Amino acid sequence: MAGEKLLGKKIGPYTIEGIVGQGSMALIYRALNSDDKPLALKMLFPPAGVDDQEILTRFDRETRTAANLHHPHILPVLDSGHYDGRAYLVMPLIDGETLEERLRRKNTLDELTATSIGLQIAHALNHAHLEGIVHRDVKPSNVLLSKNDDAYLTDFGVARALDAPALTQAGHIVGTPAYMAPEQAIEEKPIDARTDLYSLGVMLYRMVTGRLPFRGSTPELLHAHVYKAPPAPSSVAKVSPQMEAIILRAMAKAPEDRYPDGATMAQALTRLEHQLINQAQNSKSWQTVVKGWVNSALRRSG
Repeated sequence: MAGEKLLGKKIGPYTIEGIVGQGSMALIYRALNSDDKPLALKMLFPPAGVDDQEILTRFDRETRTAANLHHPHILPVLDSGHYDGRAYLVMPLIDGETLEERLRRKNTLDELTATSIGLQIAHALNHAHLEGIVHRDVKPSNVLLSKNDDAYLTDFGVARALDAPALTQAGHIVGTPAYMAPEQAIEEKPIDARTDLYSLGVMLYRMVTGRLPFRGSTPELLHAHVYKAPPAPSSVAKVSPQMEAIILRAMAKAPEDRYPDGATMAQALTRLEHQLINQAQNSKSWQTVVKGWVNSALRRSG
């Protein structure tokens, strides 16, 4: 792997120690700064045949966008630069895993855990939207989880300002088909904050049911998101009526039928979180199941 050649190298003030993650376009390294503080350094490694200029534009956009977003549940960009012709950015190093990795290990999450993660991401999205930024690629691999299940939204590489033109050319779909809102699959439809909330609804669906609402090839997925109603979550797994209502409202085909903003969706998830905590307090499994989540909820509210 070409990225392994950088192990032990100095990139600006950062010493590369090891590879901690890999995406389709970049590697994530564990690096030490001049004070020996561990950080995450993300370096661009586009595969052969990919439009390098477009990917570099997206990478630079991620750097600029995330650097201007300051929120407890958005992973910040601390520094950026170029090394040997490759762009990189530096972020805090999270001791944990992506939500995608968690779901691959566990398949489903209990409803309280899913609610807490969804709530944190709803708050993060609301902040980005208030700053005029639509993420456009909300999915489990773009959510980092600490060992305490603090959630961080990452990868604003395809984000765009609400009043800015699309990054890509006409006819090029931006996003991940399995999590894509109907308007992302229909080129002439406008994209706004509610687009991200649809994707968050899909993510909640997967967390509590262990499967995606739609399956198939990319054309089949896009067609389903535009024209097909998702199977009710409760028809797939044991899901509370409250969680089902949140998911189905977030995944409404028409944006005007979804939550109007992340704050409103966060309020619904907060109500559900309190209800789940109260239910757990009255159950025999209170100490072993939810004590940590109560502490986490208290930290966020305090």
